[in-house]
Amino acid sequence: MWGNSLYLTGRKPQMISRATTLGAFVAELMQKQRFTNRSLAAAAGISEGAVRNLLKFGTENDAKEPDARTLQLVAQALGINPLRLYRMAGYLPPTPDVHSVRAEFVADIFDHLTFDQQQAILSVLDTMVKKPDMNQTIQEIRENPSDPLAGFDLQAMQLIRLMANELIAKYDITEVVDLNRIEPEAQLFNYQWKNLPAGTQERVKALIKHKLALDYDPTMVEPKWRK
Repeated sequence: MWGNSLYLTGRKPQMISRATTLGAFVAELMQKQRFTNRSLAAAAGISEGAVRNLLKFGTENDAKEPDARTLQLVAQALGINPLRLYRMAGYLPPTPDVHSVRAEFVADIFDHLTFDQQQAILSVLDTMVKKPDMNQTIQEIRENPSDPLAGFDLQAMQLIRLMANELIAKYDITEVVDLNRIEPEAQLFNYQWKNLPAGTQERVKALIKHKLALDYDPTMVEPKWRK
């Protein structure tokens, strides 16, 4: 998870932070780079009030959610990737960590099995699972082994969100113009970007634009991403 260890890159020397809130993280960077509230405000082109609010975010209940433009300007002034601030502010979800250690272990084993062994495992799962939608997905996976996304709804918001987050991380997308750097052969869950339906590509790009737009409305962030 991102809360305990953040690696910074940019024009400033690399460092490790153990800060668990956005305010504490920014305060730590300010101290190391000898910024005051006033000097950071001047460097970022924002008000001192915005800096004070940012430093309180995550520790004081009355702190307002900083907007995306403020986060981007502060990140530029501090010489770090704005995606780190977006994640700590809750604009982007943290790195997923939703599976148990056992599930990750079993998943790793599955990917190293032969085709026949994988089919056998899926067959066992199909007999044990008692949910029609899951059974249908398992059956489609078994029937279309060459299609890594067989059985999955390519228009499902969950999958669109996962693809958007993966592209943001893969191409270090911080501005809408960065979408032009997405390569046709880009791999998403062992699936090439160029082979995705046009409608799916457009939905992924639209979500990325929505997340990174400078007029991003924090109230539109999904509640479950907030901690």
